[in-house]
Amino acid sequence: MAGALAVAACGPKAQGQPVPADLPPLKAVAPVRVGACVQALHLGDPALSALLTREVSQLTPEWEMKMEYVVQPDGSFRFDAPDRIAAFARAHGMALLGHTLVWYAQAPDAFARLDEGRISFVDAYRNYILAVAGRYRGQVVGWDVVNEAVAEDGDGWRDSLWSQRLGAFEHIALAYRTAREADPHAALLLNDYNLEYYPRKRATFLKLAERLLASGAPLTGLGTQMHVAADIAPGEIGRSIRELASLGLPVHVSELDVSLTRSQNKLLSRDELRRRQAAVYAEAAEALMDLPASQRFAFTLWGLRDQDSWLKKENAADAPAPFDDAGRPKAGAAALVEAFRG
Repeated sequence: MAGALAVAACGPKAQGQPVPADLPPLKAVAPVRVGACVQALHLGDPALSALLTREVSQLTPEWEMKMEYVVQPDGSFRFDAPDRIAAFARAHGMALLGHTLVWYAQAPDAFARLDEGRISFVDAYRNYILAVAGRYRGQVVGWDVVNEAVAEDGDGWRDSLWSQRLGAFEHIALAYRTAREADPHAALLLNDYNLEYYPRKRATFLKLAERLLASGAPLTGLGTQMHVAADIAPGEIGRSIRELASLGLPVHVSELDVSLTRSQNKLLSRDELRRRQAAVYAEAAEALMDLPASQRFAFTLWGLRDQDSWLKKENAADAPAPFDDAGRPKAGAAALVEAFRG
């Protein structure tokens, strides 16, 4: 018994081991596309560009394909930054995921003060989706068509400018139909967060997906953002991914990062949080790998290096990424490699 326990503690899932100096690239060992988010300005950093090229096979624009960037005050559209990201992905043989067409949190002034005498709201809504998804037709592998549609407590769907003008369910279904019109071949995903923390929210998310499918809307995948803390209870991520997979659709781990400073258990040491962080990265990868190959859409990290993470900007003491500020692999990167290797 003692010998068996000692061997187990030294096995590949032990997270206290030094990070190997010759750790292979994530994309080289993963049987799915491994992605990272990026901003156009990041592409001017040679060190980050090299790290992205080495480690990942898919990019997601962090915010520059969202309405807050694309829609200008006069209602015109700008695409310089997303075009730059798309060009970088194309030049380096990477897939590109479109993120995101409709998000409750964004209501550009051009839509809020729309002159209905000139163009109806529904036509403007469709025109936007057709313009953006159409521009990247054939360049993206898929779109997060609707982002964060479910209320935080799982009690129905979020209120927004879009739901007020077009209907709570109708604006969501219309977005999918219009995105399919713009791009007949892209995967069309529904994306949300905190699904691993709140079973009620997860259930509502699945009910929305089921209703979309029943209505004939071309929903083809589910995205779980997975912004989690290092002290999340073991097993919760796996449970969430298994439930999401119950509809038979591909699942995307779409925005994974593992915060140290957001952990609620303040009794845990920094070293213990780092150990748990690596274990969380491993659990997320293993949970996706446990699905049938046809249901593994991709595995996306919301920042490769600590210094580029939105969480680091929120709290300088955080270190949520699998690579440190200098791009050196941490225990989280090593845990991902082991998990992807199976």
